[in-house]
Amino acid sequence: MSYRRAAAAFGSFCALAIAVAACSSGGTAAQAGATATATSVATAGAAPASAATATVVPASASRSSTSRLSGLTVSITGMPGRPVLAPGGPALEFTVDIRNRTRRAYRDITPVVAIEHCTCVSTAMERAPAGTLQEYSLVTGKWRTVYYNTVGMGTDYLNVVEQAPLTLNPGATLSFTFRVRLDGAARQSHTVHAGRTGLLVTVVRRSSGGPATELATVRVGVPVDAA
Repeated sequence: MSYRRAAAAFGSFCALAIAVAACSSGGTAAQAGATATATSVATAGAAPASAATATVVPASASRSSTSRLSGLTVSITGMPGRPVLAPGGPALEFTVDIRNRTRRAYRDITPVVAIEHCTCVSTAMERAPAGTLQEYSLVTGKWRTVYYNTVGMGTDYLNVVEQAPLTLNPGATLSFTFRVRLDGAARQSHTVHAGRTGLLVTVVRRSSGGPATELATVRVGVPVDAA
């Protein structure tokens, strides 16, 4: 099992997850405590002034994938050889690693985990089936439920805050371990048949009062078995 880890020793700190409205679902996430461990080699200058959207690297046949933007790397790892989701089935566990390969600090960044559209439902939008997303806390040694974020129209899913913004110092790595599962067939709004979805992780910078700036994105395709 892979848990959140840090690249160099400087200590851990707790962050309180702030819930915001998710346009993709029209709801608001519940507020919950979160712990993110970060370590750094050294503290350096301010974060880069601007950033563009990173290239998405598909991973239809692999269990991990990475995309890079200006030295910032985000990876999805720790998945089984054949990752799969099914209504009422076991949870799929994975680890998100964010690494700063630059000499500058990235401030106010946070990962956003979303479940992609799914060919497993016969609806116009193909929104992913209902489910649960949890994150493992190294402080409590327990899983905590975070907002289950699904891709709807556009990039509204980026409005969800699953982790409070953090600072990633030069040479440092932030690690988060999650698990996702789909609700049983009785709790689904639509029949779930065999199809395909994906895990979509986006690293964003959140300025006070401003929109999220997308820094890096990575996805891994995940098959869905019928209910």
